[in-house]
Amino acid sequence: MRGGPTLVVIGTGGLARGLCYALATTTRIPLDVVVVGRRQERAAEVCYVAATRAALAGAPVAFHPKTADLSSDDALADLLSRLAPDGLVLVASSQSPWERTTAPSAWTSLVKHAGFGLTLPFQAELALRAGRALAAVRPAAWFVNACFPDAVNPVLAATGVPVLCGVGNVGLLAASLQAALDLPDQRRLHVLAHHAHLHAPHGPDEPDGADEPDEAMAWLDGEPVAGTGKLLAAQRAADRAELNHVTGLSAATLVLGLLSGAQTDTSLPGPLGLPGGYPVRLTGARLELRLPAGLALEDAVAFNQRCAIRDGVVVDGERVRFTGPAHAELDLPADFHVAELHQITGQLHQLRAQLRDRPPFL
Repeated sequence: MRGGPTLVVIGTGGLARGLCYALATTTRIPLDVVVVGRRQERAAEVCYVAATRAALAGAPVAFHPKTADLSSDDALADLLSRLAPDGLVLVASSQSPWERTTAPSAWTSLVKHAGFGLTLPFQAELALRAGRALAAVRPAAWFVNACFPDAVNPVLAATGVPVLCGVGNVGLLAASLQAALDLPDQRRLHVLAHHAHLHAPHGPDEPDGADEPDEAMAWLDGEPVAGTGKLLAAQRAADRAELNHVTGLSAATLVLGLLSGAQTDTSLPGPLGLPGGYPVRLTGARLELRLPAGLALEDAVAFNQRCAIRDGVVVDGERVRFTGPAHAELDLPADFHVAELHQITGQLHQLRAQLRDRPPFL
């Protein structure tokens, strides 16, 4: 062990790897990273690559593989109690975003038709379990959720689970705009955007990059940035798996700021349980919103909630509302209280199991 802070990363997929591989080359403080997965060989593989990269980079960071039953509240609580982390980053859920390409079925067709928001119960399932376990055994540690944080973090907040913020989504858009505008950092840049903005919000008859009222919004030195759609065109054209290299580095920068106490100006999804993504400032683990002058919080939230409709789900306080065109065809309530989420998740598990055995219809 390095003797510095301990970070737990739950997940072994593409974004977890992007985060760990970035930490391996950018860490400048002694750090222990524990990679937790369902399968030992995958966690060990992530740690081998990350540790070797760290050795080549001369970075004072060590990586340790662990396995856990991620479906067990007690197993997670026991593991986190023993590891005593300073922070936890969750990068795993019970619904892979890659299933539509790796195992297309009637289920993936339904998700495409209804909107990614239909998977909210699966994205929130492990986030709720991990967040509760961390709060119970390590209440001073911070929790960063990378699983659909634009909608999951409001669910966490509504159920009393502390969450600092998410990563990706608006963070990726802000990084893309920083590069497109040739900025050295994001101190002068403020970005307001939702997960839905990973894709252009244009209709079939409108050109790529056309600005619309509900396009991602950005300000530079307090002035609105024109043509954000065009500035984001390269990011939106890139392969989604490749984008994990950007989000991974962005997440690593955030994590290192949290652990070192540095000030970080950026934009993040789900900060303090808010829906969508906002410009923020972090000083260590203290987070505050960094809205541009003249933009009220209620207007920023309303913008994100309007954009959430395109994703197929809106979380408003303690209510969850599916907005996709397919909800009327499902035997699921379109609007329910967050306390009913466990029941809805069980129903969706049954539906998914049935539809995975059927061929895709889109």
